[in-house]
Amino acid sequence: MNEENEWGLRPHTPSEANRLRELAEVVGEDLGQFGLAMYNREAPDWETAAGGLEIEVDTFDDAAGGIWLHWQVHPALRRASSEALGSGRLNDSVIEAVGHVRERMASAILSMLKALGYVAEDSNDDYRPFAIKVLSGPR
Repeated sequence: MNEENEWGLRPHTPSEANRLRELAEVVGEDLGQFGLAMYNREAPDWETAAGGLEIEVDTFDDAAGGIWLHWQVHPALRRASSEALGSGRLNDSVIEAVGHVRERMASAILSMLKALGYVAEDSNDDYRPFAIKVLSGPR
């Protein structure tokens, strides 16, 4: 039985969590064929990796659960935009540029997924701006 944790979240069953992980792997392979570089936050060099497509698998059984795709920019841009945000420079051009690139990449990734027959949608999750949610594999 999948009991709620201390935050009230209920994890997917092990078989559903495995299905999500397997689908995420296939998504990465398929998008890699379009030439997208993969970004892995679990790799030892993740903080200095050049960026690319990050695939997040959220294994909780709620509206935010599932497979999420994020475009990560170069670490220099990540640092610069974080510093600008942290300093309250909300109109800094680097924040606008990073947001613009992430928005355009999300649109391109969504187009690629649809061309491959996936069902996916833009994020409506405030904690995952510019993300794509994969709903199902190719038809």
